[in-house]
Amino acid sequence: MKTKLTLSIDRRKVAMLRKASARKGSSISELVENMADDLDLERDENSGSNIEQYFGTLKLKPEDFEEEGRAGAELRKTEYYERMKKAKPKKA
Repeated sequence: MKTKLTLSIDRRKVAMLRKASARKGSSISELVENMADDLDLERDENSGSNIEQYFGTLKLKPEDFEEEGRAGAELRKTEYYERMKKAKPKKA
């Protein structure tokens, strides 16, 4: 279902939107919808795994990251896991 939206935007930005929509062969509404979708994707990509907020609270051991199942999979998505892998000494 579509919802009507009224925006207050600088005149130059409106002109840019009109040119961009003409160039892409779409409406300004479609451009705004696409931008909203892109922002939503960006938010999802930047949020990563919500588990990172608990580091320092949870006492995690290296073997926790190797667990099978969702918990281990989520842990392996974290930056902490990547740093831990790089810092792990190589076995001779």
